[in-house]
Formats: sequence, C-alpha cells, structure tokens
Amino acid sequence: MKIDKVEISKISPGFLCCDMEGVLHKKITSALSVVMATRGSYDIKIGDSQIYSTGEGGAFIAPSGIIQEITHHNGEGGYMRAKWTFIDATVNGKYKFDDLYKFPIILDKKYNAEMSDLIEKTFNNENAFEKTAAAYSIINILAKSAEMKEPSDDVKKRIEFFVLENYASEIGAPEMARALYCSASQIFRYTRKYFGVSPANYVNGIRLQKAENLIRSTDKRINEICFSVGFSDLPYFVKLFKKHYGESPTVYRRKICAENP
Repeated sequence: MKIDKVEISKISPGFLCCDMEGVLHKKITSALSVVMATRGSYDIKIGDSQIYSTGEGGAFIAPSGIIQEITHHNGEGGYMRAKWTFIDATVNGKYKFDDLYKFPIILDKKYNAEMSDLIEKTFNNENAFEKTAAAYSIINILAKSAEMKEPSDDVKKRIEFFVLENYASEIGAPEMARALYCSASQIFRYTRKYFGVSPANYVNGIRLQKAENLIRSTDKRINEICFSVGFSDLPYFVKLFKKHYGESPTVYRRKICAENP
C-alpha cells in the first residue's frame, strides 16, 4: 500500500524513577507505546508472545489494543529509571499506524541512542514543533523496523473504535454486539481472539488507561476520575487499578508527584 499521508493526533510522554523490582503491570493501552529502560530493564509479553527482555538501555514497542504484561527490574543503585511516549497516528486518513505494521517487540539496539533522544524531545511542551517532529521521527524509525501488513476494515478496528468512543458509558458485550450487528457470543470470541481478554476486561483495560492518564496529568479527585471513565464502583476501580499498576490510585499519584516536584 502506498502511504500518502501520516497524521499524529496525540503525543503522551511519561517517565518513572523509583524502586520497581518485580512489579508486574498488566494493561491495554489505547495508543502505540515506545518504552525505554534507561536504568534497569523490562520483561515484556504482548498478547500471546513469549517473554522478551529489553536489557538496560533497551526499548520495547507495544501496539494499542493488545494486553501487555510488563515486569520491572531495578538497575544499579536499587531503582529503575524509564521513559516512554504514547503516540496516536493515522495513515492515509483511515488506518491506525499500528494496525498497518507488525513491530518487533524489542527495538533494534542500533536505534537506542537516537530513540532515547527523540523520546526526551516529546517531553518538550514549550516547543510544539520540536515535540511533534520528534514524534514523527519515532514512527519513522518504527516503520523502518517493522513489516507492513495488508490493511483491512476488520472487526478488531470496529471494536476498538466503539470502545474508545463509549468507554465512559455502561457498555459490555450486548452493547458491543448491537453496534457491530452480531451476537454477544461472537463478541466474546472476537475479544478473546484479538485482545486475549473478555469484553468486560477489554473495556476496563481502556478505562484504566484513561484513568492512569488523568491521575498523572490532572488534580481531579480519585472518585471523580473513577466515575468519569465509566466505573460505577470506587472500591472495584481501586482494586483493578492496583492489580494493573501495582499501587492504589492514591499511592500511584503520590509517587508521580514525588518524581515530578
């Protein structure tokens, strides 16, 4: 397929610097992510893949909409330092960038130094031109590292679109089935096939990713965030958040604030 246009709609960088030894995160993201361990390392499993290790200074690539299992390992000094950026991009005004490519899970180490510098530049909120240029350079590296896939207007994209548009509402397999004109049992088969989880777990994974971003980037109260992303039960939200991110929302925010005084 000839690529005529690539557009980036959102860039969301982040970082950590703390004791993370053995902490396991299981999550689904709504955007393509590039995550680099600058001290310590990650073990990463995406979907039904085997477990890979980034090694210190290495990076992993995770497409959106697929469950990730990430184990953190400290480096020298007894702590881990990492940085990442999430990028939403479309190709030819129609396809998600990460739907068109099959990425290696671990980025080729020949790109590590360049990728490290580019991720740093996506943190630049003072110069939107430099930030955006860095993001385009990142996806250019990813495209060069990947195999291109044949585009298709498939069920996976329709499920992703429906959930991203409606995650804040009460939705589950019946609502997804009505939107896709199929049965609820088919929706269960589709989400297991494409995302490795049940419909409810897929929806909650997107909600948790949205909640984590709000906890990190706003001063909204935890209960406000809980209800704004579609959860109706605060204790259940806290339980799921802790399972996915290793800490309760309150402790997670406290650590983020400590890292960003």
